[in-house]
Amino acid sequence: MKVAIIGGGVCGLTLANILEQQKISYELFEKSRIARKLLASGNGKANIGNQNLTIEKYNHPFGYQLVSKYQNQLFEFWKSIGLHTKVDEEGRIYPYSESSLSVLDCLMKKPLHILENYPIETISKINHKYYLNDVRGPFDYVVIATGSIASFIPKKQEGFYHHLENLNLKMKPLFPSLVGFKLNCNFQRLDGVRIKCRASLLQNDKCIYEEVGEVILKRDGISGICILNLSSKYARLENKSNCRISLDLFPDLNINIKSKEELVGLVHPKLVSYFQEDSLEEINIKLHHFSFPIVGVYDYEFAQVVSGGISLEEVNQSLQLIQDPNIFVGGELLDIDGMCGGYNLMFAFCSGLKIGEALCNIK
Repeated sequence: MKVAIIGGGVCGLTLANILEQQKISYELFEKSRIARKLLASGNGKANIGNQNLTIEKYNHPFGYQLVSKYQNQLFEFWKSIGLHTKVDEEGRIYPYSESSLSVLDCLMKKPLHILENYPIETISKINHKYYLNDVRGPFDYVVIATGSIASFIPKKQEGFYHHLENLNLKMKPLFPSLVGFKLNCNFQRLDGVRIKCRASLLQNDKCIYEEVGEVILKRDGISGICILNLSSKYARLENKSNCRISLDLFPDLNINIKSKEELVGLVHPKLVSYFQEDSLEEINIKLHHFSFPIVGVYDYEFAQVVSGGISLEEVNQSLQLIQDPNIFVGGELLDIDGMCGGYNLMFAFCSGLKIGEALCNIK
């Protein structure tokens, strides 16, 4: 039995470790750099999971069900590769070293069979065996764990999904997620200002989702962790018309100023200047409803994940393709995405565990 793993991210590396432990023959192919997104996670600290797991953290119940089932096995897997972790006050799980390099080093402790800088263009099946790019093989099973185009510059987004074309899989539309919003605003003077507030995503004045946290104003839009979570809800809206972002700068207070001088010491100095052209009535409205229409979101290059991907109708509970059970799909390539806080990496880890378990049972 020989397995081809396409993709050297968290899912692929987790699976490679399992197959190595079970002495199952495999080759892992990575088109660029091993664990690129893992190394960038958590600003280099690697937010690899979250203890506050609820069904609402994923766009589809399948994501929650898989992670909740394999969560304890994931903790054991981390221990087995020597990875020590800690949890912050928000439930986010990090390596104890607070370095993503530590996670990669643990995943790479054992000598793994990896071929880097080898993009896969085609997956062919001949006499019940698989060949990659028509030359690598034969393989008995193929695992596709290539991730998505999130965080890649536009040039490197081209042709990312070529290897899927001859499989004729149903794909859900792709859209940047966990990304900042472009707004109909002029924040030139406010660029870089950070505000702790309640951010709401509104459509036709109806609240779709809201969250309290720090937002970052940009020249033409807005970002910050709570904004990224709003974007995950926006990405799933079939109709994105008439959407706005509204900020309540004082979610716990009822602020009603009587003069503009009261703004000093109340809001950021740049906001004091920004509000000077407004009337007192307008300012008091904006202190609780600082609202702007959404123009769109920033490109995939600036997104942490992608909404959409291979439809869940294409896979069974073991992540095997229904049309060909000898091909597995895991990680972000599936139409599963989570909110900020480690949920996406946790799903990738658990995908690797699930596929590893299935292959070991076949063995």
